[in-house]
Amino acid sequence: MQPKLNRDAVSGLLLILIGAAATYRALDYGIGSAARMGSGYFPLLIGGALVLLGAVIGIGGLRTSAGSVQIPWRELVLIALSVASFALIIGRFGLFPALGVSVLLACLADRGGGLRRTIGIVLFSCLLVWLVFVVGLNSPAALIKV
Repeated sequence: MQPKLNRDAVSGLLLILIGAAATYRALDYGIGSAARMGSGYFPLLIGGALVLLGAVIGIGGLRTSAGSVQIPWRELVLIALSVASFALIIGRFGLFPALGVSVLLACLADRGGGLRRTIGIVLFSCLLVWLVFVVGLNSPAALIKV
């Protein structure tokens, strides 16, 4: 009897692939030791944890009855656009515009969110980033570029 793939099995496989890629990339950096961590130490740990988590989820998914796997294309595209927009906007316009557009696109992926909720999330995200980077860390981050 051949196991059929369901949502958990596919999710587990994707986590394993992402974790393996992160682990592979981390090997290009200095790993160091627990006492003197290199720049690749934390990505290596996170990648390994993703591989283990993906294996647990994937094996659990293979043990359950299979249902059809439906890919939520709208949500997938909006989240990918959210990440890409942040990368494209931050260098030219600054952190707040990039964060605003990114969070707005991510909120559009949630079908249950309204306009007031989305605006609230965008404003809260900007406030939180300002508190962490400007107030807390005293970072010279360019919040808005003119």
